[in-house]
Amino acid sequence: MCKSEIFAEILRIVSEETEISTNEILSNSKEAEIVDARYLLVHLLYERGFYPSQIALQTNKTKRSINYILSGFSDRIQRGKMLRIQYENINKSQGNH
Repeated sequence: MCKSEIFAEILRIVSEETEISTNEILSNSKEAEIVDARYLLVHLLYERGFYPSQIALQTNKTKRSINYILSGFSDRIQRGKMLRIQYENINKSQGNH
């Protein structure tokens, strides 16, 4: 699978799990649920080996914002029970428990 296919697949999985459209996830929305989905997408891409600069290009965000998301993921997942559940569900469905 090439990078664009991996990106599209992870975006689809996050969209299905969170029930948030791919367009909303990639938007600049500040709604908590959408921001959580965006954090989830960025973290999963990073786990799959994408560099922050690659994630920034794919999501049309700055590298700085991607690094901010990556550094804040653990705090956000600790505070957000639904985000934690969604992350666990995705990992289970991907065989990454």
